[in-house]
Amino acid sequence: MAIRNIATRLITRNFSSSSVVPQKGTRPFQVAIDGPAASGKSTTAKMVAQRLGFDYIDTGAFYRCVTLAALSKGIDPSNPSQALQISNLAESSHIGLKTIFSTTSASKSSLPTTKVFLDSKDVSFEIRTGTVSKHVSAVAAIGPVREAVLQKVRDMGATSISQESNSGRDGLVMDGRDIGTVVLPNADLKIFLVADSRVRAERRLQELARSGSKEEVLDIETVQKDLERRDELDRTREVSPLRKADDAVELDTSLLTIEGQVDAIVQEVHRRQQAASSSSSQ
Repeated sequence: MAIRNIATRLITRNFSSSSVVPQKGTRPFQVAIDGPAASGKSTTAKMVAQRLGFDYIDTGAFYRCVTLAALSKGIDPSNPSQALQISNLAESSHIGLKTIFSTTSASKSSLPTTKVFLDSKDVSFEIRTGTVSKHVSAVAAIGPVREAVLQKVRDMGATSISQESNSGRDGLVMDGRDIGTVVLPNADLKIFLVADSRVRAERRLQELARSGSKEEVLDIETVQKDLERRDELDRTREVSPLRKADDAVELDTSLLTIEGQVDAIVQEVHRRQQAASSSSSQ
């Protein structure tokens, strides 16, 4: 078997209430990917970033970290009276992301890995458990929490991480539920992923299995009902509800492989970059 050389690059970002606003610079090409839970946003976004050589920013990890922090302190996210305490946690918690991009010539679908740290502790697995997933929508619906996270990710989107790290990357990919509508309203490309709830339930179970979760194994009907419950919460919340941006491209992934949806997005990025290049040269 041939030995492949793998070059890795580590992006480390730490965020707290004292985040520094990036210096002015040329704005990177921004790709915003939105969609409901388990629609394939994170995996797709990571692979698109890998294929294009763009930076990847996992915005959902911030909300999951705040949720985990609240649960760890015995705070019930479903109790409205606890909103202030959760908001304070969103401001004070130190959240770090470490994303390792691997470059291989043999596989165009190579997937970067992202480690997430909450107050210096690796919580990459903890934030993906069913318990956190059950409560994260309620936490994300709290106005001050969203404001705290929003400012941080907007600062990141204004200037490419590559400009700070001299990595040579000139674009970024973010995924979430309100990236194209609120976080990066002027993104160069907005994608809205949709998929049948049954298909998404199957994907969620596979994700839990891959993560090595030690939680009680759930049946697909239970997972599907939970996803549909989260869909309703996300669509009807008062602050930044889940919705497709008017200028977003909708992509139904129910019958697509991950590679297929990544190919579609990468092709659209290239098309828009070429169009912009042609326009600027005229």
